[in-house]
Amino acid sequence: MAVKSFFPAKSRGSLIPLSLSFFLISICLLFVSINISSAYSAKKELTNIGEAAINKAAHAISISAYYAQLNQFSSRKKVPLDCFAASNSFFNLIRQNSFYGKSIRIENFNCNLFDLEATISVNARFPLDIPFFNLEQLRTFDIRTKIGASSVYIPN
Repeated sequence: MAVKSFFPAKSRGSLIPLSLSFFLISICLLFVSINISSAYSAKKELTNIGEAAINKAAHAISISAYYAQLNQFSSRKKVPLDCFAASNSFFNLIRQNSFYGKSIRIENFNCNLFDLEATISVNARFPLDIPFFNLEQLRTFDIRTKIGASSVYIPN
């Protein structure tokens, strides 16, 4: 009875503003989740492009170092790489690939006699703009991935 006397018998208000705000919040959360999954997918694709390029570059063997048997007394045998040919191959393969129409930047490339390591990146754009947030920082993002390859010797 106390509740009935507190509220008059007439309409107590509309639920439209509350339902509209819940709808807008759910749409924003949906946009954010789509953007996050798109960023994850883009990072995976960039990693795949980089791994393909660096594995192809790891096939550049230094013939003179190989026949000199530089690590013949090592317990973990590795095939020596020709760093100059490997870097040329890697740079050419990355330049040939495009990432959604954008070029891939090579930030770092390291080659010692047995291992290759590189860091590549690209500036991508989210597929959906979040409503009410018109900031340029929320429209684009940088994807950076670090990849590597080694030339482990596997005897027959």
